[in-house]
Amino acid sequence: MDRVEDLRNSFSNKLLQKVPNLGSIIYFVSFTCYLFAMSLKGTMLVNFLLSERALFYLSIIPAFLVTLKIIFLDDHKWQDLTIFMLLEIILFAVGTNANEYQIFYLLFFIIGAKNIDIDKILQLFIWINLVVIVLSLIFALNGSVRNVMITRADSPAVRYSLGAVYPTDLAARGFFMMLAYTALKRFKLNIAEYISCVALTALVYFVTDTRIDLLLMLFLLICVAVYPKLSPLFAKIPAYLLEVVTILYTLAIILMGYFYHPGFWPLEKINSFLSGRLILEKVAFNDYNVPLLGQYIYQNGFGGGFKVVDYFYIDSSYVRTLMMHGIIIFALMFLLFYLLFTRFRQEKLYYWSICLLLVVLTAGIDQHMWDVSYNFVFLALFANLNGSRQLVA
Repeated sequence: MDRVEDLRNSFSNKLLQKVPNLGSIIYFVSFTCYLFAMSLKGTMLVNFLLSERALFYLSIIPAFLVTLKIIFLDDHKWQDLTIFMLLEIILFAVGTNANEYQIFYLLFFIIGAKNIDIDKILQLFIWINLVVIVLSLIFALNGSVRNVMITRADSPAVRYSLGAVYPTDLAARGFFMMLAYTALKRFKLNIAEYISCVALTALVYFVTDTRIDLLLMLFLLICVAVYPKLSPLFAKIPAYLLEVVTILYTLAIILMGYFYHPGFWPLEKINSFLSGRLILEKVAFNDYNVPLLGQYIYQNGFGGGFKVVDYFYIDSSYVRTLMMHGIIIFALMFLLFYLLFTRFRQEKLYYWSICLLLVVLTAGIDQHMWDVSYNFVFLALFANLNGSRQLVA
């Protein structure tokens, strides 16, 4: 095995001598393609700009290229590569059972981000999302694709998707783009940037009428404003304590759905605020068992603005992970959280811990945690954070 590793290192050195930035080139080209594909999937542009088959190729080919980077260009021991391959095999099996491969593809880009500048990832993330939003907006306003318009049962306000699959998807994308921008700025905004972020928050709310993302965006801006006071506090909080808070919050979300009963008024109030999410989680627990390695759950959502009979959709990422991807992936999710909290604390990049906590918070109520076109934070596990650390210092 040492002989094989020596041959790999020799091959890698020869490649890097000819093209020193080959690893970064492969990663950013691959990530651009995959991020663009995933962003399009959240819009009405699928089968208009690109077919579903094209989106599949924009997923599988980048994953293959990043695998070549991981094996031949990154400094991984063969034991690490073995673990990576085993995890991908498990994730592929789970994805096949659940008919959802987001986590399978995501792991390639988490591991492949080694030695990649996180700032460049954030910049690319913001620009690709912005391009897709603009394209969706243009084609929705000129009538080429559907602009989903809906109202709530308890409100006359019209909610617009502007080319996104659903208004809440557009709102979530706005939140994660703001989160990426504040992370890129190290939670240090000037007056003009604060005004722009407040304006974006107001715009997203008035267009989508999404209360939860409004609160998340306002909470993010508050965290940025008081970050000089939060940073010393987070410096005293060990990673395991943040992990405990995360586990307790996740279990609370799951148990509220599991024990939901319309006669219990506290849960009824929470269910009303969450737009009926607890009822649907209760249905999921009643109709399905918790699997070991994933299962397919038929869901019938409002995405696309089509009329739906017997609406059923699981919004919470935690309930989706447990019920669709199984106990093993659910447990590995907590390991991922702990590794991230530990790294951010070791690097003294506490604003990244806040970003992760906000992802943990929103994952309790929306389904985008494993979608890299929304949640970029997991990519920071192996990415190069040196630039962030130096600027903070």
